[in-house]
Amino acid sequence: MSLVRFRAPAPFSFMQVYPIATPKKANLKNFSVILVNPLYPENIGASARACANFGVDDLRVVNPASLEELPMTAMATKQGEKVLRKMKIFSSLEQALADLNFVVGTTGRLGKKRLVFHTLREFAPYLCELSFKNKIGLVFGNERVGLSNEELMLCHEVITIPTTEKASLNLAQAVIVVLYEVFQTACEFHPERPPLATHEELELLFSMIEITLREIDYMPHDNPTLWLTNIRRFITRREPTSREVKIMMGFCRQLLWKLGKELKLSSQDEQAPQGDSSEGTCQKDKAP
Repeated sequence: MSLVRFRAPAPFSFMQVYPIATPKKANLKNFSVILVNPLYPENIGASARACANFGVDDLRVVNPASLEELPMTAMATKQGEKVLRKMKIFSSLEQALADLNFVVGTTGRLGKKRLVFHTLREFAPYLCELSFKNKIGLVFGNERVGLSNEELMLCHEVITIPTTEKASLNLAQAVIVVLYEVFQTACEFHPERPPLATHEELELLFSMIEITLREIDYMPHDNPTLWLTNIRRFITRREPTSREVKIMMGFCRQLLWKLGKELKLSSQDEQAPQGDSSEGTCQKDKAP
């Protein structure tokens, strides 16, 4: 009996576009993340990945319970490997903070002895400003008890992340939230948007919609102008792009073709650019 070998299909590949932002309002290379007495190597790896995602390459660990390589590298993934390789290990928090100019502790517990006066969001702009000429340390306690009062005493300021009453952030989650807020403050990111459809394209679309509505008898007889104005406002409020307009025009053409109706435009409309049969839509012109 012969065996038939099947070749697995090649994975579908496409170009991925990432939302890359450039920090201009801070020097993220001057930020350090310090984990105090972390219990689980997975959280160390996940913190390394968070550092890599948000432009911080200095990760420091104080008295970790475990530095098991496999769980750390698994959670760091390829993105965080470089940060993990450069990670510094210290035996005391004082040693880890020695070369830093400004140190910020984090806590989820409030109290008179903790002296927490800032949320992260309101304090992030100040940290970004300081970072151009100073080294900033962001200190996180371990998974069970966080930072002690003695450890917080070594910090120049203490911040907290507001949550719901019964919420509890994982160590790596707290690192991600803090670095995200700092990164967003440091960056000006505006996703590129395609240009909107031209007035000519919109008017052609509106003409095709009107013809389609009349052909399917969905036009009120008492005040068609008001009816069409509502449709116009509905579409223009959504700021359609040229491609989206062509998709809608293709829909009108296909609907009329399916109904056996003929699309009759004025001579001026017929001269307008028509691209509704392009690759941007699935509609193809067919003769009835």
